[in-house]
Amino acid sequence: MRAFLRILFLIPIGFMAAIATAIFVYLAAFGFREQDLWGGPGHFIPIIVEPVMILIAGIAQTAALPFLAGIVLSEILAIRSVIAWMIFGGGIGLGVHLFAFPGNTEFLPPLAAGLAAGFAYWLVAGHGAGVNRPISSAPE
Repeated sequence: MRAFLRILFLIPIGFMAAIATAIFVYLAAFGFREQDLWGGPGHFIPIIVEPVMILIAGIAQTAALPFLAGIVLSEILAIRSVIAWMIFGGGIGLGVHLFAFPGNTEFLPPLAAGLAAGFAYWLVAGHGAGVNRPISSAPE
């Protein structure tokens, strides 16, 4: 029952936290000011909504499938390391950037976003990966 609830609730929440963290870090790399965030008539419309929606669509098209494959692999192999998740997230961020923008050498924002996304997923759901499998101890 615990594994079922983990798959049903915790893993999707961790995935959403990873996406939200990646978007926040990626947009923060560009240094938005408060006056950049609000516009339109009466300054009631958040201008940040459009870049966020574009990033969500980009992540859904390119990074979601490799990240979900990593989640399945970590659950099967009980990979619980924060370093493994950060390397995996950073690799996806860098790989997606290089695939989407070949020749663009500004790779630090997507790399940082991927590292942060991997950490966010580990924080929410990755530290308990493969909860049904015990961690094997080293032979003595």
